[in-house]
Amino acid sequence: MKTTKLLSYLIATAMTVSFLTSCDKNEKEVENTEISTGIYVLNSGKFGSNNSSMTYYDYSQGFSATDVFAQKNNRILGDTGEDMIQYGSKIYIAVYQSSLIEVVDAKTMVSIKSIPLVDANNAATKPRTLTSANGKVYIVLYTGSVAQMDTTTYAIEKTVKVGANPDKSVIANNKLYVGNTGGMATVKDSTVSVIDLSTFTELRKVVVNLNPAGSLGADSQGDVYVQTNGNYGSKPGKIQRIEAGTYKVSDVVSGYGGFTVDNDKAYIYNFSYDASWQATNKAIMVYDMKNEKMSSTNFTSYTIDKTPYSIGVDPVTKNVYLGVSDYSTLGTAYCFDASGKYKYSFQVGLNPIKFLFLTNK
Repeated sequence: MKTTKLLSYLIATAMTVSFLTSCDKNEKEVENTEISTGIYVLNSGKFGSNNSSMTYYDYSQGFSATDVFAQKNNRILGDTGEDMIQYGSKIYIAVYQSSLIEVVDAKTMVSIKSIPLVDANNAATKPRTLTSANGKVYIVLYTGSVAQMDTTTYAIEKTVKVGANPDKSVIANNKLYVGNTGGMATVKDSTVSVIDLSTFTELRKVVVNLNPAGSLGADSQGDVYVQTNGNYGSKPGKIQRIEAGTYKVSDVVSGYGGFTVDNDKAYIYNFSYDASWQATNKAIMVYDMKNEKMSSTNFTSYTIDKTPYSIGVDPVTKNVYLGVSDYSTLGTAYCFDASGKYKYSFQVGLNPIKFLFLTNK
């Protein structure tokens, strides 16, 4: 893949946001959404436009509310939503440009607390991704560190320095793996920091392919997979595996896009750009992490509109959801069953970046 979400944001800033887009026939907007079993979709919005949003799709009723956060809280979420996780009864949302963590009740989407993230000089530290374990939420800060937040007091208890402009993260074997991207620097970083969660110290930096700015995931053996984006030219992107214990790095596949992990399967979305910067060669692949081989290079034959932007798998139904965007209008989420058959789609917000599945009413 020859671009990243960051490039997507740059493209988006040159385009005018339009909110006039059509829904599938099974979709409708509701004013007072009752949240039950369904999906939350975090929409990052247009960078610098303060228009992040949260879509809710209800499984049983078959409708979507494209900004349930604003509906429930009478205010906007903020600027550039990057990640969200559910830990216990709460959902934690990282809002990058606004430099805050929004904590909401998972069953109501009502805000519990909004936590600004600034350093000792009151400068924004810019949260990117979130993980959780042992009563803590770990916040990757684009300014070069990881913060440990207590989930009862919401206090930042500790921070640890990592590499330049860290982004995605994953926990495996009580260790936090963080991709150091180097940001917009001419020479990108090519390391993954490994943090011991017991001591909250950096154990080592693992050298990987250039620019590990994409997805991170782990299998049941504790091996960690990292999407690297290369330099978009002579050094292409690839997905690599970091072996548990030895930290040996090996190539998995080259030139692929973002992925998510479910039950030792990596669901990978792939696309490229043509000469007019239109997404082409769009596909979903499935990699068998246990047997270390590609099990499908064409998970679905359905024609995908717009550009793949995110992917998620419902842990109960095993339905696969693909979020797509054109960087300027409301996006779409496609649902496929476990065999890759198209089931339905629903409208989401601008630039859908993360799925979260609610399995308990």
